Amino acid sequence: MKYSRREAKTHAHDVMKGVWTAIPFPFTDDGELDEAGLRRDVRHYVDGIKVDGMFIGGLVGEVWSLTMEERFRGHAIVLDEVAGKIPVMPHTVAASIRETVALTQHAQKYGASFVIMANPPMNSRHPDVTFNFFKAVCAETDLGVGLFNTPISGYSLTPQQVADLAEIENIVCVKNAQPQAHILETRRLVKGKIVLCDPLEANLLDNMLFYGDQVHNSSPAPYLFQSPSNTPIRDYYQAAAAGRWEEARRIWTTLARARVVEQKWINAPWSLGFLPKAAVKAWSEMMGLTGGNPRAPIPPLTQAQKDELKRDLVWAGLLEKTAVAAE
Repeated sequence: MKYSRREAKTHAHDVMKGVWTAIPFPFTDDGELDEAGLRRDVRHYVDGIKVDGMFIGGLVGEVWSLTMEERFRGHAIVLDEVAGKIPVMPHTVAASIRETVALTQHAQKYGASFVIMANPPMNSRHPDVTFNFFKAVCAETDLGVGLFNTPISGYSLTPQQVADLAEIENIVCVKNAQPQAHILETRRLVKGKIVLCDPLEANLLDNMLFYGDQVHNSSPAPYLFQSPSNTPIRDYYQAAAAGRWEEARRIWTTLARARVVEQKWINAPWSLGFLPKAAVKAWSEMMGLTGGNPRAPIPPLTQAQKDELKRDLVWAGLLEKTAVAAE
């Protein structure tokens, strides 16, 4: 590790910058974890579109469908392939504290920069119980721990709960997948204590301008919107970080159509509590990644749906740019 537990918050503030992405785990035709495909995809993220960090093994990674053995293996594969080039943040929450600690300590052993945990799915949901869950896990790792405050867990942490958890020595950030009013109140309560991450890419530029946000952490947008020869998210982030706001806004605007497609296939279903994994995988496959089908019980897109998605991506100009990159 590059830092001690007491240095975790400072290290996160220094390192958690740029454009991070939440990645899928591909499966083979017989439903097994596709190690070759995952390694190939990781090289695309790191060397192709040059993301600054990765969130792995979470909702986008179909965590609900993975065995504990597969979670250990998936984390190890990604960390081995990344080989320290960028920070990696495995998702390690499980039903029990002991399983969560085991996943977290495994991530620390294999070189993760941080870990992140969604709201514990199986507890009384009393604020004290939730706090005690995180406190117990944090006491058994030196890694910085992020909060993933998603309603997909079945409940959400209140802004005050996030602020209370931010007092734990090695709680370092919150990926706050919540309405804007919740995000604003959380900003007020945790300002300066931990890194706040709004996971919607469309909000990134304004959040940098008005609130001083330093990271997009994280979504599928970096690999759904970008190819090795066309990295508008990376480009507008770097322009904004250098104070070139007019240039950043011009680049940000070029993604308007891509965001319409994202809203239709990804964000709208997610806002209703559905997990749009089939669309994420089909879209990523059209962008040159492994893609494939999600695991049951989520069905793959029908051929008609894939054809419709492809037409939408052509309308957004994404497939043309991907084809140029492949030549």
